[in-house]
Amino acid sequence: MNGQVNCPSMGSGLEPIKVNDAANQKWYKPIISVDSDASGNKHVYKAFRFSHGLLGNYFRFLVAHELRMLKKVEHLDFTPDQVSRRSDASPTIHYRLIEGKSIKDVAASNGVPANFFSKLFSDVKTLHQHGVVHMDLGNSGNILVSAQGAPAIIDFGSAIPLSWLPSSVQSWACRKDILGVLKLWHRFDKESMPLFLLHYYQSNYRKNIYTPKRFLKAARRWVTGDTGSADLSGVTTVISVFFGLLVLVSFT
Repeated sequence: MNGQVNCPSMGSGLEPIKVNDAANQKWYKPIISVDSDASGNKHVYKAFRFSHGLLGNYFRFLVAHELRMLKKVEHLDFTPDQVSRRSDASPTIHYRLIEGKSIKDVAASNGVPANFFSKLFSDVKTLHQHGVVHMDLGNSGNILVSAQGAPAIIDFGSAIPLSWLPSSVQSWACRKDILGVLKLWHRFDKESMPLFLLHYYQSNYRKNIYTPKRFLKAARRWVTGDTGSADLSGVTTVISVFFGLLVLVSFT
C-alpha cells in the first residue's frame, strides 16, 4: 500500500575503529561500532548482548524489524544503505555509515545549514510516499547533518509500514512525523520557519504523555509513592517497548 493517500498534505574483513562505551551502557541498549573495510569505506555494526532465550528472541525480532524497514527505504539518498544481517541470525544489523553530526551538535556549533529543515520536511514526505513512517523524528539524535550539509535520517527501529495501519490511523502517523520535524525546526532554526508551519506546529504539537514507558513510570510512582524516581529499570523499559510493539502488531 502506498502511504501517500492518507498522509496530511502538510561483517567479515572489517576492522573496528570505534566502539561506544559498552561498560557504562544499559544492558538492553545495542552496542554500536564503526568499522572500516580495506577500501576505507565505513560501516555501522549494531549488536545486542543477548542472543539466546527469550531476550535473544526479542532482540532478534527488533533487529529483523529494523532490517525490513531499512530495506524499504535504503534506495533513498537520506537513509542508510547497504543494509544486511549476519548469516547466523544473531541480533545484529549492519549498514553503511552516513558521515555527519547530529542536528543538535551542529546547531550548537556552526548553526543549521541554509534550507536544511525545508529539505528535511520534503524528505519526510518522500519517506511517507514510499510507505514508511519513522515515528521518532522528534528525537534530535535521529537527524544527522551530512558533510555536504544535507539531512539524513537514521535509527528505523520504531518505523512502521503504513500498510500495517488502518487508513484512519495512517494520517495520524504521518502527522506525528511531520510534527517531529517541526519540533526540531522550531527548536533549532525557528527564524527560517514559514509562518503557516509555525502556526500549524503551535496549534497541533502536544508532548506525547501516553507512551507505554511513561504510563508505566506514572503507575510505578503511584504505587510506590516515589516521586523522585528519574528513570525506569531496564526490565521495565523492555516490557514497555514490548507492549508498545504488541499494540502496533495488533493492527495487522
